[in-house]
Amino acid sequence: MERYLPRELRIKLYNDVVALRRGGLTYRAIIGEVWRRYGARISKSHISYWLRGIHSPYNGRRIPSLELLKPSEELAYVIGVKVGDGYVGKKSRVRKGYNPVWIGLKARDREFVEGFGRCLAKVIVRRQIRSRFRDDVGKYVVEVGSKTLYELLRKPVDLDRLKKYIEHLRDAWQHSSRTSRTLKEVLTRMEK
Repeated sequence: MERYLPRELRIKLYNDVVALRRGGLTYRAIIGEVWRRYGARISKSHISYWLRGIHSPYNGRRIPSLELLKPSEELAYVIGVKVGDGYVGKKSRVRKGYNPVWIGLKARDREFVEGFGRCLAKVIVRRQIRSRFRDDVGKYVVEVGSKTLYELLRKPVDLDRLKKYIEHLRDAWQHSSRTSRTLKEVLTRMEK
């Protein structure tokens, strides 16, 4: 038995609860309206926590689901770099409270890695992600934990799922001399 409603449904419920309360409905009326619209039962305390800002379905992930990920040039750049030189990973042994997934890039070119970090920060709405030099591999590294990007970019790469985000990719990479062979193959597969 699953205890929690799916995140996408909780986000819809949260937005509706806030709007209904602004509309002047009581907690009991909000509970009834949510039940009528979604068939989901929520408690008064849950509504109170949401309205006072103590809890939120947006907590835990900066971009809670793939549906809320907006296509942009930065996202297209992140996808292109991941397909070419980047990587995603998942820890085999997960500890509670830690982010078990990450997306990253290792390269010798510092500007390339820092540019990837800037684009990644814009996509997942975070402050600047700094690159660091790792002596053991002799490369600059940028890594960040993001479950949403991991779901989008994990292997095997699903080109149909990436199609709506990749439209910006051709424009962003036509002017770049760093287009890798793998990325060119992906773009030609997308055209077919």
